[in-house]
Amino acid sequence: MATCVRCLEEFQQALHAQFAELYSYKDHPTAESGLIVPEDGNVDFTPVVRDCLLLEVPIKSLCKPDCKGLCVVCGENLNLKTCEHQEQPVES
Repeated sequence: MATCVRCLEEFQQALHAQFAELYSYKDHPTAESGLIVPEDGNVDFTPVVRDCLLLEVPIKSLCKPDCKGLCVVCGENLNLKTCEHQEQPVES
């Protein structure tokens, strides 16, 4: 779940990532990243997957490209309804 930066509504954020990591054995170090296969042979991919997915999260998450956001006066979600403040001209 992500929160839209304009209207503050939660929405499902799809992430698409491709990544590759090279692990090596302790006695044959070939990976520059320093990722070593443990003695028991079980590799925990959680930190690698988490880091790669975090890089795919957008800085400004939007629920939809044309999100109208909130009214600056009353805080009404302008995607759901128009408030009386939006009908008045903005004074500069």
